[in-house]
Amino acid sequence: MRAMTDTEVRVSGRGVGLEQTRISRYVALAETAGGFTVPSPAFPLSDRHIQDIDFPGVIESASAIFYRTRHTGKPTFSVVMNGALLTRFTFSDRDPPERGWHEIIPARVPGGSTLKPDKNELVFGVSGEGTVTFGDVVILYTANETTVRVPIVVSADPA
Repeated sequence: MRAMTDTEVRVSGRGVGLEQTRISRYVALAETAGGFTVPSPAFPLSDRHIQDIDFPGVIESASAIFYRTRHTGKPTFSVVMNGALLTRFTFSDRDPPERGWHEIIPARVPGGSTLKPDKNELVFGVSGEGTVTFGDVVILYTANETTVRVPIVVSADPA
């Protein structure tokens, strides 16, 4: 069996056409598994940057981000991917302390695609009174590659 390339011409009973690989992929950000709080008592910064996120084979298409929050007080938070604002929300007294979120990542922003194959940056910002703990961030996207390249690491055996 031969693997399909990115774009391939096929002739069938329905005529000549192009076939392009399209698969759903996701990236779970391991550094968010335990959650992180903004601002943190140890690092009283108003935002947290997660850099160098790779989306192998990403194509220009709407994507989605999923995450959870836990908050204290009535802070406002924002989530920004490569400069595109995905979420801005201000908590009130009526909001439950824990929530799950999902947002659409637009396919394009002024200047190009929102998601790039590599070196993406996700920023969680918090302002106002209180803190927000973010966790379990997962990004779902569409790719045109069915495999992910993994570098081969060769090391000398010390034995």
